[in-house]
Amino acid sequence: MTVKLSTLPPRRVLALAAAVAAGVLWLPAAPASAGFGIALRPAHADPNDPATKAYFKPTVSPGETFTDEVIVTNTGDAPIELAVSPVDGLTAPTSGAVYGNRQDPVTKAGTWVSTAPGTVTVPPHAELPVPFTVKVPKDVATGDHLAGIAFEDLHPTQAGSNFAVTQVVRAVMGVQVIVPGPGAFGVRVDNAALQSLPGTAAASVLVTLGNDGTRLGKPTLSVALTGPNGYQRTAKRPLDTILPGDTIAYPLAWPDVLQPGDYSITVTATPGPATPAGAPGAAAVRTVSAHLGTALAGVPSPGVITPVPASHGHSGRGYPMGVVVLVLVAVAGVGGGLYLGRRGSGAKLPAEQPVPATEGAAPYPVDR
Repeated sequence: MTVKLSTLPPRRVLALAAAVAAGVLWLPAAPASAGFGIALRPAHADPNDPATKAYFKPTVSPGETFTDEVIVTNTGDAPIELAVSPVDGLTAPTSGAVYGNRQDPVTKAGTWVSTAPGTVTVPPHAELPVPFTVKVPKDVATGDHLAGIAFEDLHPTQAGSNFAVTQVVRAVMGVQVIVPGPGAFGVRVDNAALQSLPGTAAASVLVTLGNDGTRLGKPTLSVALTGPNGYQRTAKRPLDTILPGDTIAYPLAWPDVLQPGDYSITVTATPGPATPAGAPGAAAVRTVSAHLGTALAGVPSPGVITPVPASHGHSGRGYPMGVVVLVLVAVAGVGGGLYLGRRGSGAKLPAEQPVPATEGAAPYPVDR
């Protein structure tokens, strides 16, 4: 999706800026076939695993290497010069796999990936194979390790009248390295609290949870809330991918008005079904007490921002792990420069990316 800020009135641009600053706006990645000029696919796929048509899933033992090629297609009418670089796989703030920016330090599985050359030029309406190698360290732990190979346009386009808009097209091919051995998705719940959604008076239960295991997984979150005057309600929500070793603070928007008083919050995080790579792990349960000093408004269902449906592969919601294009928009205008975008691109293992449905809608999932 391209955000044409030059067509927006100043108040909408300022509102957009405030949303980004508050961390409540996600600009969604677009499928690679969306006409941005870049399309990616693995050079080789496993006929028994359809997911490998979208991203790489090699099983590599410690100390061993894996070599393959990314096929880069230029669907545009002019040559395109791309910077090629390895990036780390990360967990998005509301779950789901994302990737670091090309400029970010690479400290995780991205350090295993080497690409040659560092830049490529793809002729119009042509394909170019780009080789890469994954070298797994000898002392690495068993489990799932996520990296990406980023292709970024070295010549961003500019447009706009009232605002100078710079559009950078960036595509990422996912590489999920599976180091064989025992392992499981180890979901845990660290804490829960009542608070308003950033910049609003809307209620949410902020659940801090993570993955202590060695396999990635997608838990289901169940939050039971009891409070003043016999209030009680339970909300359930399937989350997206949480990578091994990562922690997120997930804001579950609450549909009811919460009155001041004392509450009990019981959070249950249930791992998904077992996979061929490992056991599902055990459910995690935590009960905490919370005091609310000020009433918080409920989040009505008509204002819900829903995740973008998957276009490939898995049954979850989000974008496919490979074949991901992100449009980064930099804006310069009244009041100085403004950068709109997000760290990394949406990804699917899969990733759940909330997107604006209507102006003024709260950009958080809510139990209906």
